[in-house]
Parts: sequence; C-alpha cells; structure tokens
Amino acid sequence: MLDKISHMMVARRQPGTALALLAVLLSCIAAYYGLNGNAREAGWLAFISACSGALSAGLLRDDILRSDRTRSLLADLLKESRRRLRMDPLTGHLNRAAFTQALEELAATSSDSTMVMLLYFDLNRFKEVNDTLGHYVGDRLLEAVGDRAAEVLSDPIALARLGGDEFAAILPFRDEAEVKAIGDALINAIGRPFHLADRVVEVSASLGIAIGDPAIYGCEELLRRADLAMYEAKGNRGGSVHIFDDLLSNRQMRENSIRTELGKAHFEERFMLHYQPIVDARDGKTCKVEALLRSKGTALDGISPALMVSVAEDSGQIIQLTEWTLDTALGAAQEFKCPVAVNVSPIYFRHENFADRLIDRLIASGLPPSSLVVEVTEGVLISDISSARDSIGHLRAIGIEVYLDDFGTGYSSLSYLQNFELDGMKLDKSFIQKLGQSEKAIRIIRSMVDFSHSLGMKTVMEGVESEWQARLLQLQGCDYLQGFELGVPMSCEDLCNRLATEPAVIHADKGKHGLSALSS
Repeated sequence: MLDKISHMMVARRQPGTALALLAVLLSCIAAYYGLNGNAREAGWLAFISACSGALSAGLLRDDILRSDRTRSLLADLLKESRRRLRMDPLTGHLNRAAFTQALEELAATSSDSTMVMLLYFDLNRFKEVNDTLGHYVGDRLLEAVGDRAAEVLSDPIALARLGGDEFAAILPFRDEAEVKAIGDALINAIGRPFHLADRVVEVSASLGIAIGDPAIYGCEELLRRADLAMYEAKGNRGGSVHIFDDLLSNRQMRENSIRTELGKAHFEERFMLHYQPIVDARDGKTCKVEALLRSKGTALDGISPALMVSVAEDSGQIIQLTEWTLDTALGAAQEFKCPVAVNVSPIYFRHENFADRLIDRLIASGLPPSSLVVEVTEGVLISDISSARDSIGHLRAIGIEVYLDDFGTGYSSLSYLQNFELDGMKLDKSFIQKLGQSEKAIRIIRSMVDFSHSLGMKTVMEGVESEWQARLLQLQGCDYLQGFELGVPMSCEDLCNRLATEPAVIHADKGKHGLSALSS
C-alpha cells in the first residue's frame, strides 16, 4: 500500500493532491509504528522514499513544505512515532528499550544519591492460559495485569512490559516496610480473578525486588538482582515476593564459583562420588548402592550437591558431569560387585541419543547391564511421554533397571505411570516424616507399596533415620530401605570394607511378624 501511495504522489502533478496523499501516507506510517520493529523500519523507509520521490518530481513546492498544515502533519507524525517507539503496543506502558533508557537516564542525571526499588515480575501459568483459552484471552490478561500494576504502583518513575508476561517498574525508595507493602499489594492485586471475554481467569505472579542507586550499582546489575530475586520467589511458591539480599548475593557468588570449577578441565580433581547403601528390607544386607556427587577441595566446600547439579544444568555442563559420574560409578561397581544407582538429570535424559550414549559407556566398562540402575524423576516422564517411554524401553530391553526417583515430590499423578514399564519407585522421605504420629501415614505408605507391587514394581523407602522406622517399614512390605540409620554415604574404599565384613543389620525372629532390633 505504501508503494502505491508513493507511486501516486509521483504520478499526479497537482500539489494539492500530493499534499492530500502525503496526509494519507503519514496516517499509514503512524499505523505501521504500532507494529513490530521490522514493520516500523519498513514504514519509515517507505516514507522517506515517497517524500524524496515527490520532491524530485517537483510535487512538493517550498511553499507547501513551509505551510502550517504540512508542518503540523510532520510534527504530529514525529511526536507519535517517538511515543510509539517507546510504547508496548499491547499494554500501552513502556517497552523494554524505553524502560532501560529510563533507568540509564536516572543513573546519569541524578546529582545526589537516588535510591530506587526495581520491581521485576512475571505470571505463573500464563502459558497454560494461552494454550487453553487462546491468545486473545492471553493478550487481554496482559492488558489487565498492566492496568492493575499501574493502579497499585500509582505514580511510578517507569512501568514497562518487557516482553511475554514479564513486567518491570521503577519506584522511589523510602523504607523497607514500604517495599514489602507495595510488593504484597501488587501480588494480591494480580492474584484476584480476572473477568475476560466471559471467562474467569486466575493467575499468580512471582515478584523480585532490588533496592539501590542505579548510578552506583549500574542499570544492568540492578536488573540482574531483581531478576534473580524473581526466580527465587518463583522457586518458593506461586504468588510470592522476594527482595534481593546478601543471602541471595552470596548464593549467586557460590553459583559463579561452581561454574568456574565446572569449567576447569578435570572433574576428578574437583569432584568425587560417595556411595550410600540400599539394603534389602528382609535381612538388611546391602543389595545396591546409590552414587552421590560430592565436592573435593576447598573451592566448593559447603555447597550442596543439589545446587551443583542445578548450576551445571543451567550452564549446559550437566552432560559432561553426568557422563563423568556414570564412568566413575561403573568403575567403582567393579570393585564392590554390587549394582550402582545413578540419578540421571532430566537434561541428560532428553539429550539426543541418550540411551545409546549410556549403553556405550556401560559396554566400555565391561560390566553386565544388571550392574547399573538408572534413576529418573517424575518430570522426565511427564515432559515427553513418547520419547521417555522409548528411552526407558531401550534401557530395560538390555537389562538395565530403571527406577522412578523421589516419588511424591513432583506431579504425583498416578495416571501417567500406566504409560511406562518401570522396575521400581523410590518413595520420598516426606512419606515417613509423620510415621508413628498418625495412623494415616502408615496407611498411605502401605497403599503406595501395594500400588507399586500391583504394577510389578519394587519399592525403596528413602530417609530411614531410626531403628523403629526401619522395622515398621519392613512390616508394611517395603522391598528396600535407604537412610542414615542403615548407612551413610561413604567412599568406595569404605564401602568395599563394609561389604567385606557386613553382617545382617535387620533380623527376622520366629513368628508371623517377629522382628528384632537393628544391630549396631
């Protein structure tokens, strides 16, 4: 359309017609500025081209260019263009570029220390809204969230939709009590039901807040802190606020240290594996062991294995770390002649040719398939049922056992289990936290054991920390037990010594349910 108007401007020789066509063209350009960056660029170039063509053809005389009407049209276009370049077309608030510019200007123009609070939040379950109710409802939801944010924040220095379902705002900082109050008010406002297109939509938000002077900390650092705080809030629970503090800063420093150590050449110089016994509930003898990652040396002292794995997943180093773990665990299994269980990261499980890569490492070790047990979490199974089923089937077809790990901490939907053939499940330690305090806890465990057995699976109860728990779980029909009471994680050498001299630690007395105490 722009090309046609440009051609008409050049083809027609009447100045009045040219001016009228220019007005139409300016309207088209203004509409184009509501589109994405590429369309805006194309619109602006078409405008320049049309004006140049008209001037070259002598259609726009100097007196026309100097006329009040022409000047007004051009001024309005430039004003509207500048506004739209800074505006998110969906919500009418600032876009990411304008928000960043506002923060940079605040840092550059403040002569005195200017403390601000930077709020960064996104919506939980927004993708679900889009997928189930459609993008029209999703867009209306984003508009409504922007409106509620504007109402709560009243008169912010800047309020923006950064993209997708992410929003940010800058407000003057007065005191920490106000920060918490504003954060809670925003979360509560977004948590109220939205009435959109004859539907009631409920979502929650995760909000991170960073406090500081942008001139001192820098704009990117403040944004990074608020972003980190937001993900901390998201990890806690939906609809929560987290204010960036020293604890979060220290954790970020720890994560950076982990990334540095992971990036160094040899994992064996910085990490080691310990092995925790998994005992047969009938007689207490070690029948399997689980390989657990531990740090070596001072650089990573005190850092939890879960955090190390999480950082490795985020940094993309989990593939190499998992394969080092597999090789080391299989090497140890040759020493203690006992199957070793390795928890496989979801990222490694979903990696291309996962099953073939794992089997190749098993073949290289020279051990039989029965020497390896692969533990996977519920999230692995849920993410891609078809692919997960194929990979698990491939492993089990050659004799590698596959167990569902930490059952009860994730989705805990029993229906998906009908899609998989598994060898067993490990019940999370949360199942036994109230053991002995209520009859319901015992019934739940018994039900889970019976359910597992009905599907042809064995059960491992994790987190056994006392003698009476072990005896009670034995009575409920658990197949295997694991926990500090039965064996702490230990080095390969210590485990070999234990296996060489191991007596039974649970003994069955005569009688239907006679059980003796655990020996020391």
